[in-house]
Amino acid sequence: MNTLKDHLTEILRSRDFEVAEKNGYLYGSREDVSVVVLVASDMLADDVQDFVRNVSDFQGRKIVASIGKLDESVQTVLQKQGIYYWDREDVEHEIGSLQLRSLGSEAVKSLLDEVISDELPQRPAEPPEQSIPVIVESAVERSERIVKPNFSLEDVKYLARHEVQGYRYDLELVPHYLFHYVLNIEDGKQRAGIVAVNALTEQIETWRWGFELVDTIDIQHTRREPKVDQEKAGELAREAITKEYRSFTEQVKDFGHSEIIERKKPHKDPMVVEPKGLVYLPVWSVEGKGGAMIVNSSSGKIISEHLHGIEAKRG
Repeated sequence: MNTLKDHLTEILRSRDFEVAEKNGYLYGSREDVSVVVLVASDMLADDVQDFVRNVSDFQGRKIVASIGKLDESVQTVLQKQGIYYWDREDVEHEIGSLQLRSLGSEAVKSLLDEVISDELPQRPAEPPEQSIPVIVESAVERSERIVKPNFSLEDVKYLARHEVQGYRYDLELVPHYLFHYVLNIEDGKQRAGIVAVNALTEQIETWRWGFELVDTIDIQHTRREPKVDQEKAGELAREAITKEYRSFTEQVKDFGHSEIIERKKPHKDPMVVEPKGLVYLPVWSVEGKGGAMIVNSSSGKIISEHLHGIEAKRG
């Protein structure tokens, strides 16, 4: 009967590693990368601390793999040290992936490939702009709904691993008041969009991608409560929409000694604004060894990023 260490040895060899055991650890080496793995069915915190200390000078990738439950505080220590942790589900995934590859299926995603890859993940692309954003409503009519997450914990871990060496991941539901608007410009032209007012910060954004609204999500999360009411949010939204409308209908002519602003009047009401109620946008809040970041779980867009010693904000 194969032991857990036997399975991990097979997994390494399937990726062309030469494998040797030393001091109870598995060492895998090939020309481009080296790996050391601590493998145990049940693992104690002392085992992990010894591993961290014993391989501190090892320059390759480091993995702790266990099918037993490991305390979250110990997992956090590993992530802070840049050591990959594979739990029972991860180990089963890798064993299954190996078996499927043996049957000729090369499309199976392997966690080991991710560990040894030097390629950085592609940043999520901006959602394509749509002339009229698509909103797929939830089946049950409710005043408070949630934007469906599309960027999973696994996705954000992969991104954060290269960005900030993440070790803590929290999903927060941030309240936004949505307002659907249509601008009637001139010559029958229109411009439509969704203005979202952050009910915590009063920050205003224009959403121009399709998204689905659902009533519940299965991912563990915390819900933030609004600090702004809908009336105030409506005022802020109308100010933003009015400003955008003017940018399309005002034309400034410079006559040298003076400027004249021409406004083209549309044939119908210049603006149509429809409140869409309160929705919660799930965002991933990530803390890492190299900094912190916030990721929109619907679009995958990095909302903000703070690197230690460097601060970069994305709108």
